[in-house]
Amino acid sequence: MRAIAVSAMTKRWLPAIKFSFDPKPLYRTLIHGLTRKIYRPRYIGFENIPATGPVVLISNHVSYIDGPLIDAGCNRIVRYLIDEDIYNLPGVHYIMKLGRAIPIAPNRKSVEAAFDEISAGLRAGDAICIFPEGFLTFTGSLGRFRPGIEWIIRRDAVPVVPIAICGMWGSVFSRKYMKAALRWWPRQWRGRRVDVICGAPIPPEKVNVNYLQEIVLRLKYSVGNA
Repeated sequence: MRAIAVSAMTKRWLPAIKFSFDPKPLYRTLIHGLTRKIYRPRYIGFENIPATGPVVLISNHVSYIDGPLIDAGCNRIVRYLIDEDIYNLPGVHYIMKLGRAIPIAPNRKSVEAAFDEISAGLRAGDAICIFPEGFLTFTGSLGRFRPGIEWIIRRDAVPVVPIAICGMWGSVFSRKYMKAALRWWPRQWRGRRVDVICGAPIPPEKVNVNYLQEIVLRLKYSVGNA
């Protein structure tokens, strides 16, 4: 009789028990661990990134894993502005949604929607990273910054933290061997030196594309590992 009573209670309360699993911490730990293990990046100046509050991170764009490289050095969650085609790739899309990435495509509707999402994120205190060149470098050098960063800061006056990624040109995730028959074959199995350098925050009133490009360029060559 007692067993029947316990069984009835179990059936009564079991539907009220909700099992939930948040994959984000596991995903971050896994990606960060793989990134650090494979590339052994040296992080310089990352204490310049505010621990809380709205901030925009900007970086040169050398490879398809620039986001994970930056992310592995940050002590806070960072959202990334990313090309819509990459955002929607099978498998990648799930990861992008977990990281609350912001997709953007080269059309007015998409740009406006992305900038609205960036603004909402900044007003909620998010850290958002963009690559002002707008595309991966084809030569390894720093491309011309686009004016979108100025529009973002004009709308939401937050500090901008510049970052330079060095040593990734020539990796399988860069465009150096884009036309090679064995594009995805690593040319360098070990000994690649990767530096990710973070500069001091730039106040919103000083933000313009030429100044930001100059700062990132200086950071890029500050360690002699461009």
